[in-house]
Amino acid sequence: MRKEQLNQPSFIEDLNLLACFDLKNLELGIKVRQDCEPAMQAAALRLHAKGIITSADGGFLTPFGVILLEHLDHLLMALVTE
Repeated sequence: MRKEQLNQPSFIEDLNLLACFDLKNLELGIKVRQDCEPAMQAAALRLHAKGIITSADGGFLTPFGVILLEHLDHLLMALVTE
């Protein structure tokens, strides 16, 4: 099941949007504007619906979103080589 989820374009889009946030400055939110790619707008809607970000057009990370971004950073540090 995990493998199937990892291959979903929406999953990758959600991760890409989550990666736009900065753990070092949680007071810095993002704005997904109307002229952004539809995939980015859809990702913002999904993350908001899941309680990960505060607004359907970006906003800030929720406490749950901060935890997920920390996990994403850990995964990237462990798996991505430069």
